[in-house]
Amino acid sequence: MSRELIATCGLAFSGKSTIAAKVAAALDAELISYDAINVQRGFDGGKVIADAEWEKTSLMAAGSAREAIANGRGVVVDDTFSHRFLRDRFRAVARAAGVPFTLLVRRHAAAGHRGADRRQRAHAATRPHRARGICPSSRPLPVSGR
Repeated sequence: MSRELIATCGLAFSGKSTIAAKVAAALDAELISYDAINVQRGFDGGKVIADAEWEKTSLMAAGSAREAIANGRGVVVDDTFSHRFLRDRFRAVARAAGVPFTLLVRRHAAAGHRGADRRQRAHAATRPHRARGICPSSRPLPVSGR
């Protein structure tokens, strides 16, 4: 893969992680998952995590992305990217490294969640995102940009 930074955006439990993993594998890119970072930090992704902790995770992910790009790797970052400032942070990482930035937007929840427990967790996890107007609005959005 050429050096570039790809980020996912969409509701929790919408299938972004599956898409991110497939894209990273197909492009031989490094996958940086906020969920994986949070697990390493001792958090349960099915529970609400304080915004301050998400910010720490975001800064760690941005550092990992910078390092991977500096080492000649492409990067796929898996997160909701529910706030513009988070998307802008990674857009700035790409710009500073001189690589393209692409935002992959998943607008709808994935069909057929695996079991009732996953559906309940998905509903609980997405409630704060829906209430806060997660991700870009329903207006058309460019898929990529610098």
